[in-house]
Amino acid sequence: MAVPHIMVVEDSPTQALQLQFILDNQGWTTSICGDAESALEQLGSVLPDLVLVDFHLPRMNGDEFVRQIRMNVRTRELRVLMLTDSDTTETERKGFESGADAYVAKSTDPEILLTRAHALLRKATSSVVTHGMVTGFRRSRLLVVDDSATYLHFIVAQLEEEGHDVVAATRGLEVLQKVRDEQFDCIVVDLVMPEMSGTELCEHLDAIRRTQDQLFQIVILTARDSKEDMMQGLEAGADDFVTKSSESEILKARIRALLRRKFLHEENLRITGEFKNKERELERARADKQAAEARAALAEALERSNGELAAAYRELQETQSQLVQSAKMASLGALVAGIAHEINNPLAFVANHLTTVTRGVETLVPEIEAHLSTAGNRTLDKVRQRLDAMRLGVDRVENLVVKLRTFSRLDEAEVKTIEIEESIEAVLTLLQHKLTDRIAVVRRYGDVKRVSCYPGPLNQVIMNVVSNAIDAIADEGTITIETGRVDAMLAIAIADTGSGIPHAIRDRVFEPFFTTKPVGAGTGLGLSISYGIVQRHGGQLEIESEEGRGTQVTIRIPIEQERRPA
Repeated sequence: MAVPHIMVVEDSPTQALQLQFILDNQGWTTSICGDAESALEQLGSVLPDLVLVDFHLPRMNGDEFVRQIRMNVRTRELRVLMLTDSDTTETERKGFESGADAYVAKSTDPEILLTRAHALLRKATSSVVTHGMVTGFRRSRLLVVDDSATYLHFIVAQLEEEGHDVVAATRGLEVLQKVRDEQFDCIVVDLVMPEMSGTELCEHLDAIRRTQDQLFQIVILTARDSKEDMMQGLEAGADDFVTKSSESEILKARIRALLRRKFLHEENLRITGEFKNKERELERARADKQAAEARAALAEALERSNGELAAAYRELQETQSQLVQSAKMASLGALVAGIAHEINNPLAFVANHLTTVTRGVETLVPEIEAHLSTAGNRTLDKVRQRLDAMRLGVDRVENLVVKLRTFSRLDEAEVKTIEIEESIEAVLTLLQHKLTDRIAVVRRYGDVKRVSCYPGPLNQVIMNVVSNAIDAIADEGTITIETGRVDAMLAIAIADTGSGIPHAIRDRVFEPFFTTKPVGAGTGLGLSISYGIVQRHGGQLEIESEEGRGTQVTIRIPIEQERRPA
């Protein structure tokens, strides 16, 4: 156990030395301050276990010094024993009302002074912690026990005048039962009672508050002013000792001091608990921060050592998402090429025979026309019309097959020079079923006719952008496609009169898997893949949009590409 440290605040050097001698003989360490100001300054750095302060000090009296202590959260729970050479009730009342825990006259026997000091030190080092602590403003509950009904009635009335909730008892066993069943702030015990003396009752009560985590204060009342009785009572666990011959104001003041000390202790326990919780939270936060810093340092080291691997992994993820869509488009290209081939063979047969039939009809007409009746001539005209209609239909199918074959170049991985208008028209032909009659397409082709590129991927970009433009137009609208030269770049601007892109999501349109379309209506990969394709061409993909007015997507790629793999 640590050696108690006692601070003595005494302006008289002689009396200070006398007190130091008495305290040092107990094995305690002592520090002496000649005035309240220097004592307060010292309390700012070192907290003693007990303060002995003279009531009469220069400049700042002892009672004001104690008030200063009680107003400071750090020092408010210090045990204070006030000393005075005055034995007036008023001086004692002032001492207790200032917040002193005990009051001893300088002329008192040193044994009483030491007994008081021991009692205060015992309370200061008590490990009692209450879990059922009451906080806030409330009436204090007192339990008073005295076998004299007359004095019991008197003292209860005096304490109730103070605003306390007072419970009366006449026997020690009755007190012990009430303490086990109810909560009290202070218990006033008569020293001399039948069955169980006040000293025995104090020992039982002190054991209860130590084992049951209670903080009630104990005051012994006695009819005689005996040093031996006082020392026995304080050693039994009493917090104060008052003679019945003292004025009632002294008892009230001492009870107020004890209650103030109890409530301060409860409040300090609450604050300490909160501080401990905060400290635990801070410790956890510090531990989390240290762990986070350690993880960050490790991550930074790993990032430095594996930078190339991380970059390759990110690129692989992006490429993987794009390959999914590219594979679909490649499969579509192969399918389209196959369909075009299968259509082309019978189409060539029909076209060739249609030409033969047409020539045959035209050869026979001069020979048979003169012999035909009016009805026969009408039939001949219908045959000619049907042949012309068949020729028109065959030409349209041939044109569609050419467009399909143009678009089917999705798997071409080499740079080739293509007709850009031809590629755009191929895309529009394939999307005609989505355009229908509700969307008009305005073409403004510039002077750049040919561009070197990766044909399949570029077709895919144009199809993705035009398809998005179609989806953005809810009812009727217009899509404008304009091509032109910007320095050494081909610019393809595709503008729609659709709903536009909300400002809040405009920065996310190139993110993989981000889509505003309903579930199942889009993968969220179209623009992401298109952005990657344009970047591989050494170009830029830019979006300008105004919500409610429409969107324009501009594709810029070099007119001449380096001959490198896609």
